[in-house]
Amino acid sequence: MFKALTELRSNTREFGLIAAMKMMFRKYGWKVGVALFMYYLIRDVILYIIIPYLVVRGLIAG
Repeated sequence: MFKALTELRSNTREFGLIAAMKMMFRKYGWKVGVALFMYYLIRDVILYIIIPYLVVRGLIAG
């Protein structure tokens, strides 16, 4: 996966973000979509559910 991220970074610099994402989808297929979905799912659950829950419970000073 780190190879793919390095490849995405270099392609983004060279061709732009949209073209680099299209290249990633062509090369790796649905795996890229699943990886992006999982990343945002985990990030949003932490930001919008877990942290507010811990603040309300008093475990984190807010």
